[in-house]
Amino acid sequence: MKQIFFIGILSTLCLDLLSQNQITFSIEDAATKEALIGVNVFIPELDKGAVSNLEGNCTISNISDGTYEVGISYIGYTSQSLNLTFPTTNRIIIIKLDQDVSNLGEVIVTSNRANRSIANIPSRIEVLTDEVEEAATMDPSKIAHLLMHTTGIQVQQTSATSGSASVRIQGQYGRYTQILKDGFPIYGGFTGGLGVLQIPPLDLRQVEFVKGSSSTLYGGGAIAGLINLISKEPKAEDEFSLHLNLSHIGNTDLNSFYSKRSGKWGGTVFASNNTNRLYDVDDDGFTDVPQVRKFNFNPRLFYFLDDKTTISFGGTFTNENRIGGDVRIVEGFVPNSLHNYFERNKSKQVTTQFKIDRKLSRSGSIQFKNSTNRFERSIFLNGYAFAGTQFSIFSELNYALDQDNYHLIVGANVYTDDFREEAIETTQLRDQKLFTVGAFVQHIWDIHQELAIETGFRLDYNQDYGIFPLPKFALIYKPSLKFVARIGGGLGYKLPSVFTENVESLAFEGVQPINTTTNNAEKSYGLNADLTYRIVNTERFSISLTEYLFYNRLNQPLILESQGVNQYALINSEGYFETRGMESLVKASAENLHLYLGYTFVHAIQQDNNEEKNLPLTPMHSFHGDLMFVQEKKWRMGIDAEYESQQTLSTGREVRSLFKAGFLAERTIDNFSVYINLENWTDTRQTRYESLVQEPFLNPRFTEVWAPLDGFIFNAGFKIKM
Repeated sequence: MKQIFFIGILSTLCLDLLSQNQITFSIEDAATKEALIGVNVFIPELDKGAVSNLEGNCTISNISDGTYEVGISYIGYTSQSLNLTFPTTNRIIIIKLDQDVSNLGEVIVTSNRANRSIANIPSRIEVLTDEVEEAATMDPSKIAHLLMHTTGIQVQQTSATSGSASVRIQGQYGRYTQILKDGFPIYGGFTGGLGVLQIPPLDLRQVEFVKGSSSTLYGGGAIAGLINLISKEPKAEDEFSLHLNLSHIGNTDLNSFYSKRSGKWGGTVFASNNTNRLYDVDDDGFTDVPQVRKFNFNPRLFYFLDDKTTISFGGTFTNENRIGGDVRIVEGFVPNSLHNYFERNKSKQVTTQFKIDRKLSRSGSIQFKNSTNRFERSIFLNGYAFAGTQFSIFSELNYALDQDNYHLIVGANVYTDDFREEAIETTQLRDQKLFTVGAFVQHIWDIHQELAIETGFRLDYNQDYGIFPLPKFALIYKPSLKFVARIGGGLGYKLPSVFTENVESLAFEGVQPINTTTNNAEKSYGLNADLTYRIVNTERFSISLTEYLFYNRLNQPLILESQGVNQYALINSEGYFETRGMESLVKASAENLHLYLGYTFVHAIQQDNNEEKNLPLTPMHSFHGDLMFVQEKKWRMGIDAEYESQQTLSTGREVRSLFKAGFLAERTIDNFSVYINLENWTDTRQTRYESLVQEPFLNPRFTEVWAPLDGFIFNAGFKIKM
């Protein structure tokens, strides 16, 4: 009897083993036949699955007899499902996945005027989206910290007293960077000196970067590249946010944003008030951070007339008062024989932006936009004053045709810029009036799924400096989702202006006006190429590597030259500025961890009178890294680090390398968030290595700024979002 029992059990086990099946899947790209790594294959009924290996293969074992639904999914591809019956004579099943075009590159960029997803644009455009909120937590008063989240971008402080700064792209001076707001040029010329410090980030949806000569897109100024700040727009759901930030050095930032859409109407309102107390970190009696009071108010109104027409009108209002110098004077003491140095900057800016978009057909549309900018600024030093008003107007009309395999846009624009100096200290006024008209055409041709070409041409005319033909080209090749290659090039130009970094550092004192007879426009050309390879791209884990090469040459740059005691003039050099180098970028994510590593190599030279030297304040090597832990709607924690190699000052002196690091932690509960931020906890600052102020202290000279001046900053705050 026992023998029969054991024989029965053995027979049952054998039958059960015989009913266990195994199946192998070989998965490839339907178009390129390339093996796909990390594809998820799953049988829900059995709770069994596998992930494809380097050869695109995966095996599922121990499948009982029966019929089951098998699901195949992969990021960027259309999911598939099939029914399999076991046992089966097929041991290997070949699966071909099609790319899901609708989900590729969901970030839409506007800087190239095509309003396309970033994955399908031949021009290289870098976009910051999630980083906007992170940077706003670190510094909600200005966009300077946000801009440094991209490789090749350097925010350079240009004045030790006022704290003014400029944005440098790939080693070029900040005056060659064009900053736009929603495609409107409202931060150029006289406005540019303080613009980076006055633009708050909290009403921005994303920031777009186009590196290299890009004047074909929006006209003069974009020699090094352009930065387009894209504002938030009203959505179907109302949005309200309130942000309070406090720092240990006396900074207080209160910001609010509200967005609503109801029927055909919509609107956004942003308001901020920022107050900075003076800060003398090294106790030398002079401010390292000026005292600042600033107010911003940015309303925008939208009218959705019908499904074909959208009208928007907005404005920005900024009022700022900043003062730096001798601590006792800034604190309000009356100047005397021992303490009398100060620099006060007062500025007011009012801008308007109007835009109307109208669809004429399924594929054709027309757009008209206009902006105005009025900027007043006065500078008061002991014994000297400078003041002026800039008023500029920009208008553009364009027509776009968007077909299945090409996009065409043609248009024309007019730009006027009128600066008037008040006659305070000199009768030799630096007044300047510029009038420029331009016409442009841009075409993107999708030759096939793997290849697209972008060509463009702009023709600008200025009444003082003549005609500027500006061609550009770009090409994108993407044989698979893993690999993308781009190459492009273009021309740039900038009209002569007294508003440069060197002149700003002098507070415009003793600088002669621009001479339209002897001064010429600065012209540039640039080339770039980049490769992106997605090493792994699964739902849980991804790694991508980008290599970017660039070259830019600027001919006849404006150089500030001494013309005697306290007298200066801007002269066109017979030489050139040349920057070339590379950027390397690694992005990786695993579950809730996100890693960003960026390295930039820049070889920047200035050639003049057959003499070649390094372009001042341009580190040859720079590194930026971020490691973030993000648990949506709960935690955000991260560390960041920056390294800059040695730099050469304008005097030829070489200064040391710099390293700084920071830490951020944020906890979110429902609609409420609280955070702490340790900015530059390594306390890297220039005054740790040398004195910033040089005698005589009644009328001091300041060492060229090449490192942070504020050092370590601890800030904390809370955010409410509804």
